[in-house]
Amino acid sequence: MKNAIILAIGNELVEGIIVDTNSKYVANKLLDYGFKIIAIKTLPDDLEILVPEIKESLDKADLVVTTGGLGPTNDDLTREAISLATGKKLIYNEKLGEKILKKAEEYYKEVPENVKRQGYIFEGAIVIENPVGTAPGQLLKLGNKTIIILPGPPTELQPIFQKILKYLEKDNPIYVRRIKTIGIPEAVLVEKYKKIIYSRPDITVATMASYKSGVELRFSGKYSLKNEIDKIVQKLLEKISEYVYAIDEKNIEEVLFEKLKMLGKTVSFAESCTGGLVSSIFVNVPGISKVFKGAIVAYSNEIKEKILNVKKETLQQFGAVSKECVMEMAKGVSSLFSTDYSIAISGIAGPTGGSKEKPVGTVWICAYKLESNEYLYEKFLFKGNREIIRYKAVLHSFNLLRRLIHEEKKKNNN
Repeated sequence: MKNAIILAIGNELVEGIIVDTNSKYVANKLLDYGFKIIAIKTLPDDLEILVPEIKESLDKADLVVTTGGLGPTNDDLTREAISLATGKKLIYNEKLGEKILKKAEEYYKEVPENVKRQGYIFEGAIVIENPVGTAPGQLLKLGNKTIIILPGPPTELQPIFQKILKYLEKDNPIYVRRIKTIGIPEAVLVEKYKKIIYSRPDITVATMASYKSGVELRFSGKYSLKNEIDKIVQKLLEKISEYVYAIDEKNIEEVLFEKLKMLGKTVSFAESCTGGLVSSIFVNVPGISKVFKGAIVAYSNEIKEKILNVKKETLQQFGAVSKECVMEMAKGVSSLFSTDYSIAISGIAGPTGGSKEKPVGTVWICAYKLESNEYLYEKFLFKGNREIIRYKAVLHSFNLLRRLIHEEKKKNNN
């Protein structure tokens, strides 16, 4: 198995201004090609740091992938660092440079001179033009070593990397299966079903818990173990099906979208403590307009009453964070948008606003089906800061609607 190192380059990454999502994407793709990721490093735009790191990475790994630092400004130093680390010359490609300048004219009224820097290519490199931005990707062979040089913006990196992959030879490709769950703690899942999960020592098992996506089990091994991995996954699914919301690559919003689309049904949201986060995440799914009609962010009780028709008596007697309130919110938003299903959320995300009866993290969620006037609701007490509580509320709201749709399907089949 060949080794790979990923170097994510940029001051904005090191300083925590933006989150590195590229490394995860690249690592997952390389895994499918049989590469073992031995290191992922985040580095600043600093030649004194970059040059020795690139040299060391080439000594240790068969493949080095760099992301970022290919822009036109003086602090974009990835090309120069690779040149100094490898002794490879950078040559200005006139034809490519002209294309970059023409593309830059679409973005700038006056094209800055420094855009030309992106037309410098390593001698002998394979060049992959950027379909979105201006900085191209490059693949550079150095004897039995390879460097892949990618731009930083994910929307530019991903299509370039997909094209570059065809130049890599699959070396003992890895077979991977994933099971994604909600509602069962990681420790409980692993302890209760460890005889199945760890039944084959030659299959690698990884567990990952996230407040944004629940608990994931990942099984991987040589492609020759495909049947054995599938058997383990199938055995486990038979035991924990009630907690499983997705298999392999899909996330929960994609699963929910596909269920609604297949049924020809629509959905709307009534959000309070999540403040539009449910809608924001849901609309990341391409084609979502086929099922999603709209949402109301009813942060105040006044909006809950006036727009969603929550009764004043309900708010006075039970409060905004209550089963009764989210039931009326769910019905109100479904009626407002004429949707088949709806989700309503109301809670206390903190850090203030909690009480002894309703501490910070208390969240009520309701999923509703208009046709049968059916409700599925649940009270949660989420731990964590404001961000974690809000993201957990989103995850569980999607799951509650998924469960309502699944239970309806079971009834119809019986």
